[in-house]
Amino acid sequence: MMYGWLNIGTQKQKMGQIDVCPCCGKETETQHHLYTCTNDTMKQTLEESIATAKTKLVKQGIPSEIYNEFIEQICMATHSEHPDNTYTVDKHRMNEIREQQSRLGEEAFLKGFLHIEWTRALNEVWTPPDVDSEGKKIHKKDPLEQSVCLLRALWDIFEAQWACRNDILHGKESHVIEKDTERKTKR
Repeated sequence: MMYGWLNIGTQKQKMGQIDVCPCCGKETETQHHLYTCTNDTMKQTLEESIATAKTKLVKQGIPSEIYNEFIEQICMATHSEHPDNTYTVDKHRMNEIREQQSRLGEEAFLKGFLHIEWTRALNEVWTPPDVDSEGKKIHKKDPLEQSVCLLRALWDIFEAQWACRNDILHGKESHVIEKDTERKTKR
């Protein structure tokens, strides 16, 4: 995912194979297109995986201002609707993260290249773990562990899109199979 070594249209084009998106058939398939494809099944999978990622981030104890901004950036990069855009955050700090991340680019973000500002922001809002009635520290993810959770959320979304794309590619509605059949019958 991170380094773009996927067997997608842009790679296939280099080998003289059909490069269109198997899901929509409208354009050359790029890694970024996996997130912006207009195929209804792809869009639904993306929407569901973003909502699932948000739920997981909440359960993993990621602070709300961080996970909401993170999900917002995913939605902006994928041209999706935020599942809940009624949240309140420190706009100045989140804009700073957004600006720093944007310097890497939305494709880099979706590939899992997160700016260090995410970890710094997690560190700023992190509080030490509580102690239970026996005096033992209750386990709580530290900022570095929390930043790994953010990265895992991106991987989960990617894996859902990749699985959906491959199901379509190898199914009856594949535009690649359709184009390949057309190409072979013209010979």
